[in-house]
Amino acid sequence: MTFGEKLTRLRKREGLSQEALAERLGVSRQAVSRWEQSAALPDAAKLLPCARLFRVEVEWLLDDARGWEDQAQSAEPAQETETRAAHGDRRWYIAGGIVTGAGALGLVVMGILSAVFPAVVSEAPIGADWVHVYTGLAGFLKLHSVEWLFALWAAAALAGLWLLAQPALRRREGVAARFSRRYAAGVAAALYGVGQTAWYVQLGKTRDLPLLALFLAAAAYCAVRLFLCFGGEADPGRRRAGRIVALLYTAAQGVILLLTAEAGFGLMALVLHVGVYFLCVGVMTGWRPGGRKS
Repeated sequence: MTFGEKLTRLRKREGLSQEALAERLGVSRQAVSRWEQSAALPDAAKLLPCARLFRVEVEWLLDDARGWEDQAQSAEPAQETETRAAHGDRRWYIAGGIVTGAGALGLVVMGILSAVFPAVVSEAPIGADWVHVYTGLAGFLKLHSVEWLFALWAAAALAGLWLLAQPALRRREGVAARFSRRYAAGVAAALYGVGQTAWYVQLGKTRDLPLLALFLAAAAYCAVRLFLCFGGEADPGRRRAGRIVALLYTAAQGVILLLTAEAGFGLMALVLHVGVYFLCVGVMTGWRPGGRKS
């Protein structure tokens, strides 16, 4: 049984068209057609993703002497690998849940303390004709000089979200192809706008309320579109992984939004939004420090 015959049968078993398979593997439909006609073989970089996609061994795919009945035997090691991967994923989820929970708890506790012990702090720089009045959480942080602690809890929450995303990111073949940089950038920009306008509204600039509503609508639209990008994924596992990435990315940007809305961090918040965006895009596309790709 040739490689082309095996690939055709596997593709039809999974209910994939040639176009869908080509998109999953990052090649053209014509390349898949040549493979199925046994006119060409995939290069080494595509063979392993192809075998993983169909949960078979590379050796079985390339060995013309082994028929379809041998495929069940070759699938057993793949199933064992998936089982081990599931156990490994559980460790990521437990660690991520603990770190995220600790960070979120710290933020909540500081929010409660700011409500129980309200503070008002005024800032009037020398030579300036304006006065900044900080109340609520921002006032509490400035009065007690604990902005660093609040930032630490926020960093812990973001680190926990990164840990939770690892199982999905480690299976990013096919997921990265559907990850929309455009909508991800839209989420970051819109949530930054929400945070800034919310801060201005707290200062009494109620004329910014329509702008706040506009940014909220844009953020919701981009987040939903980013989530729905993975709806066309045929593999349920990859579809779920992609949606987890989209949700965690939006949650991370939301944490930064809270910092902006409560404390008016401004430029610092913008840097954080952009940093999280490039981190997510870099990981999804396989970027590694030193300009290498995985």
